[in-house]
Amino acid sequence: MRFQFRHGFYYVYMILSVVYILILHVLPPSYRYPALTYILFTDACALGFTFIGALVLLEKGQNITQSLFVTPIRLTEYLLSKQISFLALTLLSTIIIITGAGLWGERFGWFGLGVLLSAPVYTIFGLVFAAKARHVNDYFVRVLGIGLLISAPVLSYAQLIDTPLFYVLPTRATLILLDIMRQDYSPGEITYAVVCLIIWLLITWRWAWLRFEKHVRHPA
Repeated sequence: MRFQFRHGFYYVYMILSVVYILILHVLPPSYRYPALTYILFTDACALGFTFIGALVLLEKGQNITQSLFVTPIRLTEYLLSKQISFLALTLLSTIIIITGAGLWGERFGWFGLGVLLSAPVYTIFGLVFAAKARHVNDYFVRVLGIGLLISAPVLSYAQLIDTPLFYVLPTRATLILLDIMRQDYSPGEITYAVVCLIIWLLITWRWAWLRFEKHVRHPA
């Protein structure tokens, strides 16, 4: 967290939060909750996906990772520190946005669970591709395709394209839980969303662990 604060991550999130609040206030009331879903998807998922890569590359550039892994610190602890610190930043930003825009609503518990499960999934996706990246451009080349793919269910939320295949991706589950204060979803849809995100969390965690073990902790 200190490293993130020193490099301006908290300032960026706070500025963006203020901008989002202003946008939500100028929108007509009927558009505010749909806009909130898009904004929080961007804030909780896309930004974490982007910034985690920058953070890891900063650490690589300053030889922090090389120094860390000659100490008794375990890889699991390193990865957890990334998830927890970014989750704390995301939760802080989410609370500021919702409070500033005055958009608290029913089923907030499910909404909060959606943020808690979604943010780590996308952070770990970023870690997967940051492990082997050599510089920022290399990282963005690697994540561009996967980022577009996992964001595809946004097209369904916007009522442009829909397909059952979107249910395989974590974004569909994320959008259901982030939208739950606006729209009533069935117990089956809510259960699907929670289970889907937990499964993706487990898959991406193992994937990231293997990538860091191979490319960061014990590079060839």
